[in-house]
Amino acid sequence: MQPLRVETVSSLGELQAMEEHLGALSAGAGAGAYDRPGFFLPWARAAVAVGQQPACLCLWRGQELAGFVPLFRRRDWKAALAWRGGPPVFGSSPAFDFLTDPQENQDELAGALIRALERMRWLDLTFENLPEGNRLGRWLGQAFVRQGYSVGRSPGLGYFLAEGVSSSAELEAQLSSKNRRNLRAAERKMAASCEVSLFTQDDDPEAAVQVLHAVVAASWKDCPRMRRIGLKLYADQIRGCARDGTLRFWSVSCQGEPAAFVFNLAEYGGTHHGYFTAITPKGCELGAGTALMYRSLKHSLDGGATSFNLWSARHNIKRMTNSRMQTVSLRISRASLGARLRLEAASRLQLLRQAFRTGNSRSRTQE
Repeated sequence: MQPLRVETVSSLGELQAMEEHLGALSAGAGAGAYDRPGFFLPWARAAVAVGQQPACLCLWRGQELAGFVPLFRRRDWKAALAWRGGPPVFGSSPAFDFLTDPQENQDELAGALIRALERMRWLDLTFENLPEGNRLGRWLGQAFVRQGYSVGRSPGLGYFLAEGVSSSAELEAQLSSKNRRNLRAAERKMAASCEVSLFTQDDDPEAAVQVLHAVVAASWKDCPRMRRIGLKLYADQIRGCARDGTLRFWSVSCQGEPAAFVFNLAEYGGTHHGYFTAITPKGCELGAGTALMYRSLKHSLDGGATSFNLWSARHNIKRMTNSRMQTVSLRISRASLGARLRLEAASRLQLLRQAFRTGNSRSRTQE
C-alpha cells in the first residue's frame, strides 16, 4: 500500500480544481448533503469573498483522496493579527465534517490529521454547533486534550426536527390539536390562491435560480451583501445540489408571480434538511412561508426520509416538529502564555465592541 501523505490546499483555485476528487470521496463516504462539493464549494467561495483563506487538509493515498478537512483561517486584529481557524463561515454556517474513505484505517487518518494541524500556524480552532456524531469535533477534541491543548466545550444551539415517524400522518398525530389545525388551515389557504412547484435534480436548475432571484429581490433579504455575495452563493448551490442529487427547491407562485421559496437538501434514504427560505410581502399576506415549509416537510417524510432537520430554533418552526437536537461548540487553543494573553485581549476587545454597538443603538433609538 502506498504511504499516506498530507497536503494543504491554500487557494480557492486549488480547492475548486478538486471537485471531482471531492465528489468521489463524498459519494464513497456516504457524506451528508452539506459536505458534498455542490454545496460546499460555493460556500467556500463565499467565505473567501468575506476575507477567509482556505487551509484545507487533504489526505492522499497515491492519486486517491482518502480524507478531507474543510479548514479555513482568518487574521484577527483583536488577537494581534494571529491566525484563527475553523470551517468556512458565512452567515449561519452548517457543521461540516471530516470526510474519510471508509476503506482506510480511520485511526491512521485521524493521526495524520492531528500531526498536520499541530504543524499549522493558528491561535485557536473553533467549531460551532456540532451535532452528535460529528467526527471532526469528536476526534479533534479527544486528540488535543491528550496532547495538552486547552479544549473547551460549551452548549450550542438546539435545532427543531421531525424524527421517529414514518409518515406525515404519524407526525401530525403527535402535534397539538391547535398546531395541527393552524398548519392545515395555512396549507388550505395557500392551495386556494397559489401554485406550488418542486424542483429536484431531474429538473432544470435555472428555473429554480430564476425564482430565487425574483423572490429575494422583493423580500426583506435584499441588501448589498446579498446582491454582492449571497445570490451567487445560493444560485451556485442550486446548480451544485442538482449535480449532487440532493436538491429539493419548493416555490409558491400567485397569479404567475413567485411569492416564496423553500430550499431544502435531501440525503437519499436518510435525513432531509431545511436550508434557506425567502418570501415576498404578498407571500407573507398569504402565510405561504410556513405553509410551504410544512408541505415540504410532510412530502419528505412520506417520501422515505428518516428525519427532517429544520436547523432552526424559531417558534414558528417548533410547532411543526416533534423533537429537538442539542449541539455542542468546540474550541481548541494553544496552551502557551503568549496564546492565552492574545486570546484574553481578543475577548476583551470583542466585549468592548459589543458594548459600543449596544450604546450606539440605544442613542439612535432615543434620538
